[in-house]
Amino acid sequence: MAEPDPKEQTNAMWILLIFLLTIGALLLFDLGLWKEVKPLTRKLWTLRNLPVHTLGDGYSGPARYHGTLRTNTLRATPAGNPSVMYYAWVEDHYRSGRSTVVRTLCSVGEDEQLTFHQGSQSAPFELFHHDEDIVLRKSDGWLQPVPMNKVGIDLGAIEKSNTVPDNIRQRCMGKLIARGTMRYKEASITSAQPVVIVACQKEGVLRSCPAESPVLGLLAADSMERLLDSYAQQPLNWLRGPTLLLLILVSYLCSLLFRYSGGDS
Repeated sequence: MAEPDPKEQTNAMWILLIFLLTIGALLLFDLGLWKEVKPLTRKLWTLRNLPVHTLGDGYSGPARYHGTLRTNTLRATPAGNPSVMYYAWVEDHYRSGRSTVVRTLCSVGEDEQLTFHQGSQSAPFELFHHDEDIVLRKSDGWLQPVPMNKVGIDLGAIEKSNTVPDNIRQRCMGKLIARGTMRYKEASITSAQPVVIVACQKEGVLRSCPAESPVLGLLAADSMERLLDSYAQQPLNWLRGPTLLLLILVSYLCSLLFRYSGGDS
């Protein structure tokens, strides 16, 4: 009887080891995915099904409110558009190797002294004025994750320009040092634009909600569907690293199987 080839035995052991490591990585990946996605799914379901309430009805828990925002202060964006509130920023787009890097050089905004209106009723709007962290959805595209422990804001379409307004240049003095192309962007909302918010009524004021709520609060122009998408995308930040490692392991296993099965003969 011929003796087993030591080289083939070693190759078989390596293939078996890589296979077991890949299976283990898959199991760990599934476990991590389940632990990450399960509580998020529960929160998203609760958020989507929050009750719709009106101002002054005495409900203090997290709820959705539909209405408009107004301010007593005449306000315009740096580009000159009338608004109730706005956020504006300047991006620097430049090449680094084969990739395009985007960094924010300067950002400004005005969102103070707001009131929320529903028909003839109104209430002070202070959803993000008590040290709450806010995240503005800055793109119309995919991969715009928003953590559920922050106040999400979606003001709709983003206005873009390759010309930076003089107002911004004055307010961002010394910060607009670009490596590539500067691009100006702004998001705003007017007094006539319908909004939906998630907040809690506290002593007649619309405020952020307790930490155990599905979200601290949100503000969205017209509909909160895009913010729901952004909340659902948050686990992708955690999944990118493990997914890359898993792909590397599977690719290496496939290459070994191909090599030692005679595929390169």
